[in-house]
Amino acid sequence: MALLSLGLRFKANVEALNMSETVGNVTRHRRVPVIVSEKDGFRLIYVPAISGESLAHAYQVNLVEVAKVLYDGKPPVDPWSLRGEFVKFTDRAHLTDTLKSVISSKKSTEEKQHEFEKTAIVESIVADIGGFLYAENPPVRRTSVFQVGYAIPVEEFIEATAIEAQVHTRQAVVGLEAEAERQAQMLYYVEVASAIYGVTFNIDLDGIGRTSMVRVEQVVNEEERKKRIKAAIGALALTLGEALFGAKKSRFNPVLEVLDAVAVISHPLGFTITPPQKKDYIKDTLKRATKYVEILRELGVSEGYVKIATYGYKDYKNNKESLEELFNWILSEIGI
Repeated sequence: MALLSLGLRFKANVEALNMSETVGNVTRHRRVPVIVSEKDGFRLIYVPAISGESLAHAYQVNLVEVAKVLYDGKPPVDPWSLRGEFVKFTDRAHLTDTLKSVISSKKSTEEKQHEFEKTAIVESIVADIGGFLYAENPPVRRTSVFQVGYAIPVEEFIEATAIEAQVHTRQAVVGLEAEAERQAQMLYYVEVASAIYGVTFNIDLDGIGRTSMVRVEQVVNEEERKKRIKAAIGALALTLGEALFGAKKSRFNPVLEVLDAVAVISHPLGFTITPPQKKDYIKDTLKRATKYVEILRELGVSEGYVKIATYGYKDYKNNKESLEELFNWILSEIGI
């Protein structure tokens, strides 16, 4: 396994990136429960958050956009993903003609499942990297090769968070009758939050372009597989590096600043960074990586390695001056 694990911290002021519900005329920011340690034990608090689903949706949108460029406007993307609907072959109504023919064939159930996954990978880079679940007969599942969790505030600054409802007023339209005019000018509130968030993103690079359900088989040639890996990393650079994620940005575009980051490439066994919510997460990641390589040597995996680069951590020799430089390092290290 070649695994890319990336973690970063970013400061977000006045953001409405992930709203969860509307109560009356108030649109509420997403909140999650978090357990924090104290001198005498632990305490449960609720903090603003950005869901993994929100980040995953943005990543797949950016994956489509990068693929359009890399494939000169003709990307291997299913028609639903092209318009940002990531149903990804969930039922017969969302199958391409080729996939319908696979389901209708006289092959055994296992062979249908394998052929379905192969065809879906070839036809859609989004299904390849983001996974899918065909929920009819026979069911076919492909697990996403990327993992992303909630972005939540970092531990040492978890008290330095706020959620505040901001009042707004609709514009009344000239010429409306009195009752309609009253409704047109109805007040509404949008909750905005400010916090220092941490987020972790992992990509199993070896899984791209290869089946996984019935048996492992590479279904695209090596040149195509490298292009898809490049698209996967390019989408990550847009999502986290250029902050192209989140909702309500047309009128609530937040003030965002990435504070620091760490990227790790590991092979042949995966190594995941220390969560950025932890204090000194970069320092801890570096320390753990050294011990992890020692474990690989003890296991007899002499070719195993963990390569690391950072941003915003000047105590490390392989610290990059910008996030863009960090992503260039990633592309260079995986050899594409």
